[in-house]
Order: sequence, then structure tokens, then C-alpha cells
Amino acid sequence: MTLDVQFQTFFAMLMTGAVIAAQLDVYHRCLPRKARKKWPQALFDLFFWVVQAILVFYVLFQMNLGDLRIYVFLSILLGFLIYWQTVRPLFLRVLEVLIRIIETIYSMILKIFYLFLWTPVVWLYKGIKQLLIIVYRSIRWLLYQLGLWLLQPLYRLVGGPRVVSRVTCWGKRLRNWFSGR
Repeated sequence: MTLDVQFQTFFAMLMTGAVIAAQLDVYHRCLPRKARKKWPQALFDLFFWVVQAILVFYVLFQMNLGDLRIYVFLSILLGFLIYWQTVRPLFLRVLEVLIRIIETIYSMILKIFYLFLWTPVVWLYKGIKQLLIIVYRSIRWLLYQLGLWLLQPLYRLVGGPRVVSRVTCWGKRLRNWFSGR
């Protein structure tokens, strides 16, 4: 391996260390509060570090076909420390601003969805429900009126009011007999 390949690998691993440190800050900031319990956080941490190891070996393989030397680990550590001491405060401020922007956009999208999609669907549902209630009551009233009109000759034929008064009288007698009066 030539000296310039080693220098390119060193600087690539330096940048990889800085990227890992930045991703660690993003990971800690964006880790869900529910996942900060013992087992979920352990799984998230394991997944995070597996992804970082894949990133390191991908970059290393691209630079020098995966030749692993001690200066690779030292350059990753040095890149991590350089990021931590110099760029981190600025990066965290920028990250907070980006997160606020994304949260604002997300909130606006939810409000737009609610305003233009959800609210009209609810209004449409309530309107159709009220319309169906009106139609049902109208049909019920029409059937009642039709039944009265069709049963009126039968009502007169059987004696009309006399039969109704007899039936109500029998009903009162039965009710009084069962209630013990």
C-alpha cells in the first residue's frame, strides 16, 4: 500500500469518526422517550452501533480494500474528538433549529390534513346521517298515514269507537286484576 493511499485512508477515517460523532448526537436527540427504558434502548443502541460499524468498514473497503491498521482506529478516534471539541456546539444548535422546523412542518401538515380532509369527511358523514334520519322519519310517517287511510274502512266496519272503548276497558280491568286493586 502506497503512502498516499494511507494518507487518504487516514483522512477518510478522520471524517468517518466525525460523522459517527454527529450521528451519535442526532441519535441521542431523536431517541424516542418511550425507548429510553432498559431493553428498548439496548436494542436501539445495538442497531446504531452495527450501522456505524458497517459504515466504517464500507468506507475502509472503498479506500484501501479493507486493509485494517492501527492508524485507522486512531484516526476514527481523532475525528471523533475533533468534532466533539470544535464543531459539536454549532452542530447541536443547527440540529435543534432543523428539528423545530421539521416539527413545525409536520404540525402544519397535520392541521392541513385535519382542515381539508378530516373535517369535510366528518361533516359529510353527519349530513348524510341527518338526511337518512329525515328520510326514515318521512317514510315512517307516510307509511303510518297510508296505514290509517287503508285501515279506516275496517275500523268503521268493526264498530269503530265502541270497539276501542271496550278493548281499553278490558285492558284496564286486566291491569287492575293483575296489580291487585
